[in-house]
Amino acid sequence: MNWTKILLIGVIITLAGNTHAQKPKSYPTVTQELAAKIIAAPAPKTPHSLAVVPFTATPSSQQSKAFGEYLTETIIGSISGHPDKLKLFERTRMDAILKEHEFILTDLMKPAAALKIGQLAPIDAILSGTYTKLKSYIEVSARIIDVTSGEITMSYVGRIKMNKNMATLFTQPDTTIEPVDADKNKGNTVQIVLNGNTNPSTKTQAEICKEKADAFRPHLNDLSTPEKISAVVAEATKTPFDNVCGKLHYDVMYAFTRFKLDPEQYKNFLLATLDTIAYPTGDDRAYEIVRYLTTDNQVDAREWKSGFAALSKVGNYYLSNYVIQLIGKSDSPEAEQKTRIKQYFDLAAQNKLGLPRALSFEVAYVEMMEGLSKNQPLRQYVYETYSAQLVRDDKLNATLFGELSSMYKEETNPQRKTELIGWLAAFVNANEYPKAHEQLYDFAWHFKMTYNETTNEEIRRNYPESDLKILAQRCRDKFSNYALLTPYPNQKEDRINFCVKYNIAIPGVIPTLEEADVILKGTNLNEQLRVMKLLAISETPPVKLENTLVNLLNKKSLEDKTTMNNIQTLAITVLGNLRTANPKAIDYMLAVLPHYGNDTEAAKEALVKIGKPAVKALTTRLDKTTDQDGGLQHQLITILGKIGKDAAAAEKSIQRILTITRNKDVRYAAEAALQAIGK
Repeated sequence: MNWTKILLIGVIITLAGNTHAQKPKSYPTVTQELAAKIIAAPAPKTPHSLAVVPFTATPSSQQSKAFGEYLTETIIGSISGHPDKLKLFERTRMDAILKEHEFILTDLMKPAAALKIGQLAPIDAILSGTYTKLKSYIEVSARIIDVTSGEITMSYVGRIKMNKNMATLFTQPDTTIEPVDADKNKGNTVQIVLNGNTNPSTKTQAEICKEKADAFRPHLNDLSTPEKISAVVAEATKTPFDNVCGKLHYDVMYAFTRFKLDPEQYKNFLLATLDTIAYPTGDDRAYEIVRYLTTDNQVDAREWKSGFAALSKVGNYYLSNYVIQLIGKSDSPEAEQKTRIKQYFDLAAQNKLGLPRALSFEVAYVEMMEGLSKNQPLRQYVYETYSAQLVRDDKLNATLFGELSSMYKEETNPQRKTELIGWLAAFVNANEYPKAHEQLYDFAWHFKMTYNETTNEEIRRNYPESDLKILAQRCRDKFSNYALLTPYPNQKEDRINFCVKYNIAIPGVIPTLEEADVILKGTNLNEQLRVMKLLAISETPPVKLENTLVNLLNKKSLEDKTTMNNIQTLAITVLGNLRTANPKAIDYMLAVLPHYGNDTEAAKEALVKIGKPAVKALTTRLDKTTDQDGGLQHQLITILGKIGKDAAAAEKSIQRILTITRNKDVRYAAEAALQAIGK
């Protein structure tokens, strides 16, 4: 091959590579491209709620909070003008959630983190991104993750051309070099005395201990007979379980746990060691011994005595770990467990629980509840028996609500769950504290259905709506008073909608039926639209407004036809919820079927809900159709089929259409409808 050919091939390869390489673009171009992809991203519903979190630098890149904020705000500004597609979650509220739960921003590109946020905020998806500053450009990556399924619904990579303006957003990071302590971590040299002179050995204490452990470890490879196990115990117990050479006992405990061995002699050795540990919080031996002793989920009297003595000397934050081992996971008889719990709280009441300072009864209670997080019966017992003795402040009240909501979720017995809702309602009504409004509405939000049926099955199991109705009924005043306390407009709207759905009055916000009647008979279209939106989501149909709603269907507006149409579409929905039998309403619904707009969809759903009272009008309209009305025939037949047995009077008309139609879609719908009606 000559050099000309080689050069030509090289040029072709280079050109091909450049074709696929993404060229840096201006900042406006990249942000507009990204905004367009966000707006066009597939979503299960519209508008869907999207949270935008700050763009952050990749670990290998120079960090610039200024650039990250600038990019984030640019994107928010670019997509905020599409309320029909996107409902942006308040930035400050999301920042508060991220801070409270200590999320790392770079982790938010991962589906697992998005799923976690989906449990904490009422959103459908999250937009997160990173940037990497290179010499001549900044590479930006972004993705939208569905917080219900973890699916990545949109991803984008773009390169922003570096210029002077971009460069000013990046500041040089401060770097500090920690001084190195030359004497730090020096091993203690073992001194050997010979004829009165000391010579440093080449072995440190740590090296000697390591040699002992290495020499002992092979004994753990053969535990096949009681004799060999006894030999291992005898050899191991020659070395005290201290913090010098005693670390070989961690290997022994691991081996015995792995092979489910429990030699009595070694157990006695460990109990004796545990009794000598004065300050368990700062000594890993104590917890590891307790964990080993309770591996079989049995805590006998001797183990409890030594374990409880150690527990009584443990400080805050570590206490719950001991509770888990000694009580939480124990299979001891219930009466014995309750006696031990009483010992614990008696000690706390006497200010004798915890070192270096005694823990308060309240802290002891919280630690006990955390330790019993996997033991529902005992957890509920402790709440019932000891929570009344607590001196509560705002923080403790928030903690107690969290415990109650957690107990409710974890309870699997439906009757017991309903009892726990009663506990929660009583707590809500009895306590007022700053986070009460957030916690109450966030708890209610867990009952909300999603578009994912698998998720909905889990929600129905963990959060049955019948219990939410009980909570809403018993805490009506609290839900009403708390609805407007949030500073976030979207959250306020969600709370108002909740109150409407469960027929909870909010004075000045949710009108009474009498007030609604006056508004709907008036001329203020915006107020009428607001009222109709509330009526459409109410679970209590406004029977008293039926005639007013029917009259709305005939109204016209010279100023705002679109708003008037929206009002009438919502009126159709509400009349459907009312199961109206009003002939004028049904005729209007039939009249809008050919529109193929929002009012058409509302009419189809409403007519199915109305059912039998609408069958005669539907049949009459079907009989008047011709071959040119295939679309309308399909709609009418489908509605009758969905009504089912109550549409039996329409069978002859449907059969007639089936006989004469040449439209295969109409024929299929007719056959399906006849089957549904005949069931």
